[in-house]
Order: sequence, then structure tokens, then C-alpha cells
Amino acid sequence: MPARSLAIAGLVAIGLVTSSLEAQQACGPNEPVAWWPRRVFDTYNAASPRDRAVMEPMLSAVEALVRKTSYGTPRGFTVRPAWSSGVKPTSPSAPRFYEFGTVIFYACSVYDEHGSDLTITFNPDPQSWSEGDRPMLDENGDGLYYERVRSEPLFGATATFGHFEQENTEGLFVLFTAGGESPTVPVTREEYLRASILTLEGKNQEKVKEVLAFASKTQYQRWLEDAPGRKNRREEMLAGVASVDPSRVAQLRADLENADRLAGETLKKEEAQEREVLDKAIAGATAPGDKMRAQIAAMTPGERASPAWAFSTELVPAGTPNANAVVRSRPEFYRARTSPVVVRAILVRMPNARREMKTVHHQLFREFDWAALKRMVKP
Repeated sequence: MPARSLAIAGLVAIGLVTSSLEAQQACGPNEPVAWWPRRVFDTYNAASPRDRAVMEPMLSAVEALVRKTSYGTPRGFTVRPAWSSGVKPTSPSAPRFYEFGTVIFYACSVYDEHGSDLTITFNPDPQSWSEGDRPMLDENGDGLYYERVRSEPLFGATATFGHFEQENTEGLFVLFTAGGESPTVPVTREEYLRASILTLEGKNQEKVKEVLAFASKTQYQRWLEDAPGRKNRREEMLAGVASVDPSRVAQLRADLENADRLAGETLKKEEAQEREVLDKAIAGATAPGDKMRAQIAAMTPGERASPAWAFSTELVPAGTPNANAVVRSRPEFYRARTSPVVVRAILVRMPNARREMKTVHHQLFREFDWAALKRMVKP
């Protein structure tokens, strides 16, 4: 689950519940229960009145759609709806995400919070349906995303990822976009390899230079270079002892000098073995990057410009089973037309439900008005 979509469930889990809810009694398996009061996060409240005037009807509308399903009349569990929003966009043209989620309390117990069986995000960025917690950055600082493996499109969506209630998966992701436009564009194989080199080596090979600087000297060499410094530090300490108890100075000096000598002998004995390890580190500092640079050099112009697909970060042929298409945001799609909160895309996330909730979760999936949700995204 993307970290941002975990916010609703996570904050409840760490105890952000009201004292009135703590006083609630557990409910029986078939006992009808009302929804608990809505949780509105501070990020939503921090939005401008103008933005909230756009967001509130949208969040209210999707909450109403959920209330029309079996989740709207819960039995043996209760639902706490939650509204949240992202921070203020970095530029007037950037969209702002906001989100509705259902947090489930099985048996109506605040100590049995189940997390969100449904999250609906307006204006999600590509990380929301991609693998990993954060994108890879290219040389311009733009994010490259490992898009989740696509599955058969559902409900007229622009794209569908994952599967509903399939074991050992992270659940279902359904993406609706304005006019069915793609919010991303493919990353080329060359772009991907260059971004991978940057990740490994850092800008201007800063990471490589750090390795080379560290591996250039053994600990024994550094010990020899530090001899004057160690002597000065030793004399400063002995001067402090002399001011308190001069009789201890001679023996303490001998003990310290002996310990220093033994340390040097040990480091000298280990130097040859350490040098071998350091030489391997030096040889390997640029080896991965050199391999990728060789890959780029061996490609034809057409291969360099073809879409990148990755399996466990390695480039593979397009369409390889279980491989991820590598994409980047399409700027013209994400450029806000009139307001940063006008809906350009909606992402529905349905993670696998807890065993006791599977039956009602399947009902939610079947009963939810997907067509009405799709209509909320307008070109």
C-alpha cells in the first residue's frame, strides 16, 4: 500500500480516536451499527476555503456511494469515514491530491481496527499505483516509476492494476482519468539506465568518490598518519592527571604508549588482508555503472529510445511476465486547468480484506456504483 494511503489507517492505529469511541461497547456479529463520526485530517482543514469548496462535494459524493453499499448498513462491524488531503502544491499548476477512506473496526472495538478496505484518491500521482515507496530520480530530478503490472481493465477504467481479493497480492487498483488520457509516458531504456547509474554513483560520481577516498588507505596507514595527533591528545590527558595526582603520570604514560604500540602492531598484521578487501571495493565502485554504460553503448538508436521494462531493476524485453513498465508523469496531464483540486484522475484502492470481512467486502465490490465514480472525472 502506498505510504500516503496508509495515513488514514495508520493515524487511527496509533490512538487518534476520541474518548467517546473508547467508550463504545463491542457489537455482535449480526448487530446493525451506525457509522462512527467522520475523521477529518488537519491537512484537509489547512486547505484554502476555495479549494475545500471544490473538494467537499467530491468527498461527500464518494462517501454517499459507499453508504449505498453493504458498508452503509454494517452488521458486526463499524465504519469510520476519513477525509484527508495532501500538502499545498509546489506550484499553481500542480494538482493537489485528496482522499476518502473507510477505516473498519471489527466487532465495533477500537482495539480491533482493521485498516482501510477502500481508499478513493483524487488526483493521485503515479507513485500511488507503482511499486516501492518512492520514485527513482533522473538527472533532472524527475521521478521514474515502476508501474504495477496491469491487469484486465474493469468498469471502463483507464487502467487496472492487481486483482481483487487474490491471495498474496496487495489488492486491486482501478484508475480513472479525464478523457481516458494516460497520466504517464514511457521512460526509454537509455533514460532508465542513466537514472540507474545516477542512483548508484550519485551526481558527478559523488558516491564513487566517497568509496575511493575511503578505500585509498588502510587503517594502519591512517594510524601512522594520526601518530602526532594521538601523541598530543595523550599529553593533554596526562597534563590533566598531573594536575590532580602527579604520581600516576609515569605509569599511565607507559600504559597508554604500550596500548598504542599494540594497536599499531595489530593493524599492521591485518593490513595485507584489509588491502585486498579495499582493492575489491575500488574495483567494484564503478563496475555496475560501467556495465550499464556498456549496455547503452551497445544499443542501436532505436533500442535506446524504446520503452523500458524492468524485472528486479534489470532491463528486460517489453511485456515480460511480472515485469514493470517504467514511466514518468506526463506534465500536460498533471497541469491544473483551473484549480489544483479540479479532478483529473481518481484511483480506487481495494486491499485484501480481513477474513471476517471478505463476504461483505465482495458485496461492496459488486454493489459500488463504479459508473457514477467514473463520471466524476471530466475532460
